[in-house]
Amino acid sequence: MFMKKLRFLFFLSFAFLLLFPFLSFGEETTDTLSQQYQEALPSLETLMDQAALQRRHPCIHITTLDSQPILSKDEYVPAVVDVFNCEDTYRLIATGGVKVRGNSTANGDEKPYRIKFDRKQGMLGLHDGRVFKSWVLLRAQWNLAADFTAFRLGRAILGPDAYVSDCAYVNVYVNGESMGLYLLCEQNQAAKGRVEVYEPEPGDSSNQIGYLLELDNYPDDEHPSFWIPEYPEVTDIAGETRVLRGRIYSIKSDYNTPSQKRWISRWLEGTYTILYEAAVHGHAMRHGLNGQAVDVTDVSITAFEAVSAVIDLESVADMLILEELVHNYDVGEGSFYMAVDFSEQSKYPKLTFVAPWDFNWAYDGSPEGGWYACTFQPPAADWDRSSAWFILAMKMPEFRELVQARWKALRETDILENVLNDVQKELASLRSDLPANESWRIQAGENIVAFVRGRIAWLDEQWLDEP
Repeated sequence: MFMKKLRFLFFLSFAFLLLFPFLSFGEETTDTLSQQYQEALPSLETLMDQAALQRRHPCIHITTLDSQPILSKDEYVPAVVDVFNCEDTYRLIATGGVKVRGNSTANGDEKPYRIKFDRKQGMLGLHDGRVFKSWVLLRAQWNLAADFTAFRLGRAILGPDAYVSDCAYVNVYVNGESMGLYLLCEQNQAAKGRVEVYEPEPGDSSNQIGYLLELDNYPDDEHPSFWIPEYPEVTDIAGETRVLRGRIYSIKSDYNTPSQKRWISRWLEGTYTILYEAAVHGHAMRHGLNGQAVDVTDVSITAFEAVSAVIDLESVADMLILEELVHNYDVGEGSFYMAVDFSEQSKYPKLTFVAPWDFNWAYDGSPEGGWYACTFQPPAADWDRSSAWFILAMKMPEFRELVQARWKALRETDILENVLNDVQKELASLRSDLPANESWRIQAGENIVAFVRGRIAWLDEQWLDEP
């Protein structure tokens, strides 16, 4: 009976797909993949039956064309993606491509993957069942809970109107081989339902468009980037003085012309200058016609008001709270996203911190170790990964009051404790999906929960006890 149901789903899915000649890899590839998948069905049935007995969480099987290994970060391998061991509502067979994703994490044996379906698909009901082409499989590197905990905290802190990746644990197989537990996540991207910035139609050369930007220590040819140079010395709230290192920013949304890239590079550097001058010198500036920072002529406008006019400081405060909770050592170096949209329908009229991502370097040090995200961090290999945006913002008394108020509002509820309790329940549910020699991953996840609880207690002392 199970095999008949599987074959019915297979033929139904591919009969639909073959009606359309515009698949990513072409009809010939789809035909070959269809035949190979059909030949693999008996072994897939056995695997699915075993998974139903051995695995508690959903499973994803990837059948690649000609059983190719997935090794490239640049080229997608044609594949059929099977989602099973789940409610029938979420059962899926779909074609697309799979490639390796990530940077430092892509160099190890445990590869993270990006799936790009030929057509938009929902995955296990994530994000209220919304459909997208791109999804991500993150390998639980040294533990199971680094990204999972941060995403759940991010959704609680940033609120329901902000985009933070939804996620779920899954067992992953590639061509019949078990790859272990992964975290199924969303792709951080400009898209309806994710980071919704206006992307121009072909031929639109106006600067009044939207931009998704990433503070990016691994820029690539696919996403054009620009450089904001080093700024003079500044003293953080802990009393340490350093120069603010230059940083690379990549444009992760579509644009059409070089002038649009020049505009956003000047505008972002202008915004950075406005923040710097306000935080360091108490000097109010604004954007000029070309996006650069110029003096404010209205003496009634304070430096803080000048910053608030161009930066969504509530989003900065929320993201700072998240980063302080998890001590993300990479906070000022890469995988940090922001958006601004100059169109009439804009959701981001000011620079807004969005879409928290990549917490492999988090939860380090002592929970009572002091400030982390908003002060200079210890250099790693002579490279300073501190966040200039947070360091500068926290020098302004008005911003510190905003952060304190948002923390107090969080602590008047049980939302953070509820998140951590849910993380612990999810960790306990993973035991049956882990090999016996990987049970240590559960304890590593528990250590993360304990770290965050310690950070909550320390931040309470800073933000609840102050007048």
